[in-house]
Amino acid sequence: MQKIWPTFRLFLIIAVSAVSGASAVMLLMRPESSPIPRPIVVAKPTAILADVAPVQPTVVMAEAAPVQPTAVVADVTPMQPTAAIPPLSAGAFQERFDGQPTSPQPWNPPNWDVTVHSRDVDTWGQLETMEAMHGPDCAPPPATHQMSAYEDAAFQCRDHMMTAINASGYGAVYLTPNQLADFSQGEAVIRWDMSTLRTSGRDWVDLWISPFDEQLQLPLELEVDLSGPPRNAVQIRLDLSRNAFTASIYRDFKEVPVEGEFSLQGYDSFLTPDAKRRDTFEVRMSRTHLSVGMPGYNFKWIDSEIPELGWSQGVVQFGHHSYNPSKDCSNPCGPNTWHGDNVQIAPARPFTMIKANRRFIDSEVSSTVDLARPVPERAHLRFAGIGGSLEVSFDAGKIWQPAQIQAQDTEFFKDEHFRSYWTPIPAGTQQVQFRGQDWWGGSWYIRDISVWAQ
Repeated sequence: MQKIWPTFRLFLIIAVSAVSGASAVMLLMRPESSPIPRPIVVAKPTAILADVAPVQPTVVMAEAAPVQPTAVVADVTPMQPTAAIPPLSAGAFQERFDGQPTSPQPWNPPNWDVTVHSRDVDTWGQLETMEAMHGPDCAPPPATHQMSAYEDAAFQCRDHMMTAINASGYGAVYLTPNQLADFSQGEAVIRWDMSTLRTSGRDWVDLWISPFDEQLQLPLELEVDLSGPPRNAVQIRLDLSRNAFTASIYRDFKEVPVEGEFSLQGYDSFLTPDAKRRDTFEVRMSRTHLSVGMPGYNFKWIDSEIPELGWSQGVVQFGHHSYNPSKDCSNPCGPNTWHGDNVQIAPARPFTMIKANRRFIDSEVSSTVDLARPVPERAHLRFAGIGGSLEVSFDAGKIWQPAQIQAQDTEFFKDEHFRSYWTPIPAGTQQVQFRGQDWWGGSWYIRDISVWAQ
């Protein structure tokens, strides 16, 4: 009941708002006897799912008014950002994505982990085709180019990078820099520039911050796929029914309410959504406070005290999700291309990231990967995998050991879901072998292999 009521209340707010306007929303948010709004739990729509086979899903999302591709709130004059955004400290991590290739180029640098996932078995070798923004010559939107390769789900054009994925089942792209947000001495800032055009409410972005040893390669709070949220984490997510960010805190796999003032106002109420213009989004967090907004517009969705986190450094993961994006639209819609630039983290603490030379392996291809350099002390092998009894060998097959699943909520475990693996690996290792057993839906499969160490 505790989980159902906040979600029902949010849908009730949406329905009342559509009929009676914003004043009705504020009325519903405050107690009948007081003119002062009381703290409200930040609730967000959740998916209601049926038990389904992984290849042809029949799951349905909870009913909510879907975001339309070009919706702009009526009677609102779009603004240009006017507020000065203060620079971050000189020691801040910054990724500018510089580069002007003559055609869209895969983006997968050594200091970022790029994980691309599609749920349905028939899409493991190649993604579903879509028209990704930017032309074959990197011409700006509305020009497009056809894309279906995993390697092209994150690509570069015109001094910035894009993610694009189309999944009629479920799919995701996660981009993770080798930098921890460090709020041990106070506040950390995570800032990035991003396009605002949204072509489907079922195509959204999010941000996860979680402790180094508890992060998941593929976190997802919906039961549609994967293995749930990390044990402890903060998630910032673009809402499924409006262009507004919401926040969730997870403690021991359970969601902890974020209470206090927040806004459900979509950014399309004060700006014109645009694929070519990239606006600045910002998260400020400490162990006891969280704010999320667009500083160029002096706007915040959340600015609230939060329960003490109990941790003070976190891996930063930028996610792009696709969940049958052509469904539930009154206007033509489909998979989106999100454009990003100028990622900044301050203070930031770097960690070691070593990538493998292959994107994936299975029973039909080579079971061996080479690492870019020898592994340091206190390192972990990180990958996403599916299948039975997955094992690894660090000495050319002489000794095999079970690959260790990262701590995950077992309520989300299903045979047809990829899981996140996190296995200690001996210092000096530069080659890893894998083996496994097939599962009822297909062969064992491992992808996006790397080694991380602090």
